[in-house]
Amino acid sequence: MSLLLELMLRGSVAALIIFLFDRAIGGGISGPSRRLWWCLLPLAFLVPLRIPIFPALGHLRPVTEFQNQASLDIPAGAVAAAKASVGGVSLGMDIWLAGAFAYVAVVGLQTARASRRWSRERLSTDHSMLELLEDCKAETGVTAPIGLVVSCSVPSPAILGWLRPRILLPESLVAHASTAQLRPILLHELAHFRWLDVPFNWLLTLVRAVHWFNPIAHFGAVSWTHFREEAADEAAVKWMRADSAQAYGDALVRSLRQCRGDTIPFGSVAIVESVRHLKRRLRMINRCQDKAPRVLLTGMASLLLAALVCSISATAADSTSSDPNVAVVASVQVWLKEIDTGQFQQSWDESSTWFHRICTSEEWIADMTRIRGHSGECTGRKQTKMEFQSDPPPHRGSATGEWAYVHFDSSFENGKRTELVALMKEADGAWKVAGYAITDQKT
Repeated sequence: MSLLLELMLRGSVAALIIFLFDRAIGGGISGPSRRLWWCLLPLAFLVPLRIPIFPALGHLRPVTEFQNQASLDIPAGAVAAAKASVGGVSLGMDIWLAGAFAYVAVVGLQTARASRRWSRERLSTDHSMLELLEDCKAETGVTAPIGLVVSCSVPSPAILGWLRPRILLPESLVAHASTAQLRPILLHELAHFRWLDVPFNWLLTLVRAVHWFNPIAHFGAVSWTHFREEAADEAAVKWMRADSAQAYGDALVRSLRQCRGDTIPFGSVAIVESVRHLKRRLRMINRCQDKAPRVLLTGMASLLLAALVCSISATAADSTSSDPNVAVVASVQVWLKEIDTGQFQQSWDESSTWFHRICTSEEWIADMTRIRGHSGECTGRKQTKMEFQSDPPPHRGSATGEWAYVHFDSSFENGKRTELVALMKEADGAWKVAGYAITDQKT
């Protein structure tokens, strides 16, 4: 859950900064260069930038003796707070999973309906339209086979699909427009195909599914749809060359007049998806010849954004450890309950990554079966002290990082024992068990 909140924080900041970057300095930069910082949007929401690097370790047994640590008082009510924290996290995770599942289910249903609907439409066999499409493909450098659908059920020009793409055109538009007026529209849709707008649209759909509760994630996705239309307009104008701005603007307005107000086919990228921003698009069309790539500027801006996202990620991770006592106690309580009830496999599954590297599940189950067979069932346990330590000395067989040591005086059927549970902080900020020791209590 902490990882999801961290991704939400840095993704939200990235979305707002990208939007401000694009509005502040994007007016004089070409579309292909501006795509560089827009590509950071799904990465910020989906991919953790902090990559854990584990040092090479030998095969060490986790059931061993640990050096006693100085006593540290536990805040009153820490155990009760830890239990409440575990329950709250579990409830929050259930709500998030339910929302994500519902979002994916709705998208899946709409995708299936759109697939069935448009797979029944026959491809156009009009020779003049197909020749025009091939000419436009040659102009844009697109070599992939792309189908053409002309139908009265198409509300507006759009491109649908990526593996089997097809351009959708309203029948009324084709019937009343000349070849010169249709050419800009086909160039616009081919620009979407060439710049991977369709798969990128699905990637942002995944962002919205994972972060369905975050309005800024939806705002970022909508802002990108406005940008992609402007970028496709710009590319089409440049491919048209002579008198391109005026001709393209006329073609865009004509396509809007011929289009109906129906919902565009689900999963498609339509030319009128940003119709409310038509005035901005027309202004951009008149200025697009003056735009420059400015790769250095966009590259530096993107690197600056990535650095900022990384720093926010680290800050978010640090904030989760401001009161580690509660988190450590919660992890220990759950883990000890598992070994007390004989769930040794589950206790191994929920231990740290470092623990998995030094001990297999078979070895752990065999050790715990032997130890618990000798000690018997636990009849009582009292926590005596806890200490935190960073980067323990290598000779103690510990990986570098943040560690916590929790001591217990415990009663078992066959006598009193001293237990020590060692925990290591994982890359996502969670505390997980990395070692366990049990010895006879000194009398």
